[in-house]
Amino acid sequence: MGNKKPRPGKTLSHGPPDNQPWFWMTKAMLGSITYRALGINARRVLDAALYEHMSHGGAENGNLGLTYDQLAAWGVNRTDVRKALAEVFSTGFLRRTREGAFTLGGRIQARYALTWLPTGVWPGGGPATHDWIEVLDRLGKAGIGSVAQAKLWLRAEVETFSRSKPASQKQKLAPHLKIVRTSNEGRNR
Repeated sequence: MGNKKPRPGKTLSHGPPDNQPWFWMTKAMLGSITYRALGINARRVLDAALYEHMSHGGAENGNLGLTYDQLAAWGVNRTDVRKALAEVFSTGFLRRTREGAFTLGGRIQARYALTWLPTGVWPGGGPATHDWIEVLDRLGKAGIGSVAQAKLWLRAEVETFSRSKPASQKQKLAPHLKIVRTSNEGRNR
């Protein structure tokens, strides 16, 4: 692909399309055992997050909102949202940057970041955290080296996630990605 020479009068573009939002993923990400172990609903959650990212010109990573209605529009059954989120969190491709909560004024929406992309341009934004690489390293040290093994590992991770309460789920955060907690967190869940 990179060695092709254009015919006279024609040019090959290896850059992003003109006037179209776009994103990038590396070959290492797509070929990773954790990415290939993701279920269809987890992939749909990632697709929805990527679409949301592009809808904001790539400037809101870390502040991406994903509602149950949005995910349902992407084909995720409401009953599968929690499991799908657990998969993308466990594999390190998506992280929650703000917990959602109910308040007297309504619902505060949870916010998310795609970990292989830099976070927003606002103060507190920063470089990509690449959590997915850390997960791959951990799996390698544990002797998990195939997609089949990664699927078994992921199933166990999701079961653990499902048994815990959302407010008690802790994620290791990069210094510039702190979970913002509301004073009413955990109420009315």
